[in-house]
Amino acid sequence: MKKTKFLVLFILCSNWLVAGEAVESKYKIDIYGFIKLETIYDNTEVVRGDWLLYVKPGNSAESEQSVFSMNARHSRIGMKIKGPQVLKNGTVNALIETDFAGGFPNSSTAARQPLLRLRHAWVEINKPGWELRFGQDWALIAGPFPNTTSFVVGAGKGNLWMRYPQIKYTFKRKPLQLALSVNRPMAGNTKYDDNAGGDFDMVEDGERTGKPWMMARAWLNTGRSIFSISGHYGQEQIDDLSSASHNMASYSLNGDVILPMGDLTLTFRGFMGENLNSFFGGVFQGFTRDATSVTNVASKGGWAQGKYTISPRWAITAGCGLDDPEDDDLSSEMRSKNNWVFANAAFSLDENLIFMLEGEYLKTSYISEEAGENFRIQFVTYFKF
Repeated sequence: MKKTKFLVLFILCSNWLVAGEAVESKYKIDIYGFIKLETIYDNTEVVRGDWLLYVKPGNSAESEQSVFSMNARHSRIGMKIKGPQVLKNGTVNALIETDFAGGFPNSSTAARQPLLRLRHAWVEINKPGWELRFGQDWALIAGPFPNTTSFVVGAGKGNLWMRYPQIKYTFKRKPLQLALSVNRPMAGNTKYDDNAGGDFDMVEDGERTGKPWMMARAWLNTGRSIFSISGHYGQEQIDDLSSASHNMASYSLNGDVILPMGDLTLTFRGFMGENLNSFFGGVFQGFTRDATSVTNVASKGGWAQGKYTISPRWAITAGCGLDDPEDDDLSSEMRSKNNWVFANAAFSLDENLIFMLEGEYLKTSYISEEAGENFRIQFVTYFKF
């Protein structure tokens, strides 16, 4: 009897779906995103495969191993939601966005069945002079981003970024914007250094301090050029090798400028700080430790690019990046520098159908091992909707 009831319910639901009936929201919802295929050739085997984080030492077995790969897991879909009017001249907006870069199941066919990942999920109260946002969004120290086909957009190569659960207030008064955010302290010491197995919601070094991470940013928009300065400060509770805890700071100071000059746009970004592996800094290294102490890894670097629009269909970009940890803070076999150079050409068959071909060179230096080098050729197709 129970099976019969379940079958009837299943048939009714199936007929409802086939009929194309849908539940309508009382708010305006716009769906957006893109379908992306990446085709990649590396002349050496790099760390984390398609993501090109850093190159293994030049005397390793992987330095002689070429790799060919393809993936569509970085395709993206999102919804923009227009909510009700509130207060005086205020509106409620919301956004939720996902892709398929959340990891892989434990399977030999994992490359074609990746896991869904939450990118953004926030709601905001937006007024002409200010904005208050609640949810997961870009960290205030993130952006602008290099115009590269690489999915991790300069991570570990001079570009600090991450998305964080946060509460953010932005003051808007042209030509200035000022923003301050309170963030969950999501230190990445296990995820990005040891590549350990996942957990449902790990309590780690940042959360154990009992304090949020703070971020701030200021923008100046002259109508042509955009100048910005940003920074963050937080603490982590990190154990030395004897399991004694130490409260260690994580901080950064960042500056960037976007300079449009007709068909050519120049972008520059630089950073300095300590314990930056939570933002892909320090070539993914935040600290060192011994039996009685923990030492932050200081790092500095940045990136620059020039993008030239040849015609409505063609554009070319060339750029470079550097992440340079302080050698005195590193121990044997740690990564001492990432040097990155890239160039690409983009062709738009239609404004929403884009093909890009890119060449990248990445050199990873080490304290006590031979530097590793990689040349990558990447072909990418985008269909934006």
